[in-house]
Amino acid sequence: MPSTITNVDLRFQRKVRGVAPLSRYAVLDDGTLAAAVPDAMEVRTLHLARFDPDGGSRSVETYGVETLRKIEFSPGGGGIGITDDDLYLFRESRKSRFLPDRRASYGDIALAAGGQRFVASFTDMLVSGHAVAWGDIGGRALWTKDIAFPVARVAVDRTATYLAVAGESGEIVLLDSARTTVVRFRSEAPVTAIATIGPSRTVFAGEGGVGAFDNDGRLLWYHELVGSPVEVALDAEGRTVAVAVRRGENAGDLLFFSADGLPAWDIEFEDSRPTGLSLSANGAFASVTLRDASVCCYCLQYGTRLVLAQAVSPLEQAALADARGDYPDAIRLLTDRLAAVPEDVAACDARNAAIDALRSRDLAAAERAEAVGDYRAANALLDGIVAAAPFDGEAARTRADSRRRWAASARAAGQTAAAAGDAAEAEIHLLEAIEADPFDCEARELLSSARNSVAESGIAAARDAIAVGEFPAALAFLADAHGCAGDSPETIALLRQARIGEALGMGNSLYGDRQYAAALFHFKKVLRLDPGNTDATQKIRYSRNFLQDTQLSDRFTRLE
Repeated sequence: MPSTITNVDLRFQRKVRGVAPLSRYAVLDDGTLAAAVPDAMEVRTLHLARFDPDGGSRSVETYGVETLRKIEFSPGGGGIGITDDDLYLFRESRKSRFLPDRRASYGDIALAAGGQRFVASFTDMLVSGHAVAWGDIGGRALWTKDIAFPVARVAVDRTATYLAVAGESGEIVLLDSARTTVVRFRSEAPVTAIATIGPSRTVFAGEGGVGAFDNDGRLLWYHELVGSPVEVALDAEGRTVAVAVRRGENAGDLLFFSADGLPAWDIEFEDSRPTGLSLSANGAFASVTLRDASVCCYCLQYGTRLVLAQAVSPLEQAALADARGDYPDAIRLLTDRLAAVPEDVAACDARNAAIDALRSRDLAAAERAEAVGDYRAANALLDGIVAAAPFDGEAARTRADSRRRWAASARAAGQTAAAAGDAAEAEIHLLEAIEADPFDCEARELLSSARNSVAESGIAAARDAIAVGEFPAALAFLADAHGCAGDSPETIALLRQARIGEALGMGNSLYGDRQYAAALFHFKKVLRLDPGNTDATQKIRYSRNFLQDTQLSDRFTRLE
């Protein structure tokens, strides 16, 4: 049996006025802790303070700073901090700016354990593009990379080999230090916290829960949470996951999970909420900062899980869930109990009884849903039965039969819509048929015909628009056709023709308004698409001549 947390002790708790939220790698394997603390007397002065395992502290480095939105320090010295539009580097009691010549709005930062490498997310001042920068504490930007989505959080592993980028809508990308994309994953909910040890394990958290995925982008486990996750942390091997959770304004929790996602320990904060979290590389120490200016350090002990008497046993909790009809919760509780105590026959019997009750209830509900044509709801119920009882062959066959009926119904609706000439409606139904039965070749053939019909209509409309010089409209029609037919030779040829016409029209209009520099840009675009275009070639020559004459006139005006 793998070792898990068997006990957690509080090493120390200190009130430190104005302490900043802890950095991800602030705790060392011996329990030493680093934190950023403002000076009690000097305004705009910040200390890197080091706390011993017994709670004693001393100042290591001192910096003059402005108000920072976030700061991360390494126990070995040095750190980084951001305002809305600046990223500062702190090293050997000196402060400098990162990318001083670039105007950017910074979102999040993450410092590696060694304190030499970091990642920062930023946008341009118009928030029209999103990117991450990989830098070192000396001020060098090793590289930057554009990101296709708004970035919510970033993280870097302890060895500064991999970095994780989480989007506001749940997208997660794991990159290596050479800027190569290693893993892609998508969370169902926005991500508010993320941590990684590399491709083998990345943990994310957001409203609703915490989960982990591996190097194949496969979800390893997911656990629902009550509250809003603030931070997550991993030890060096991914054996323990720590999650700091906020519940309202004045309460929170520190939760620990094992490598397979089972709850291992929890600590409640009734009068304050966590702001920062750190877990040592060996998993022996965890520390949090609280909103009431507390710094707490805990010692974690590992071993074989002990079965302790509880006020309400898992069997009693499962019985209560069963009594209120929450069979999935009862099954979950009993499954966790069996994972911890495999020899518990009573829990196994209770789990089987809960599965039988779930099957009886949800099979009847699925029949009623299917009777009124709600196949999606019916299959959701059947999916729940199969998930709870994966070895129930009858339930699996019932679900398969229902999905075939669902596919047939959706396929028939798609055929009816196609016959009525409504290709868009036909596509909706046929995609539903394929969702119900991914191996329904007839539905795929019908979908191909419907999309070809939409593409042909779009191509015809685009050809008519090009004939009358309505190039923007032609491009819109071709975009729809491209989405249905893909890169067909006819679509590509018409798209090229429309773009040439649009660019040439824009260039001629600007040329007529004597905006020669802007016109030159569009004429060059025409030549990129059509190198032999004589009209564009001639207008480029004229535009350059006019620009030279304008510059010469301006020079003589300044001389006068």
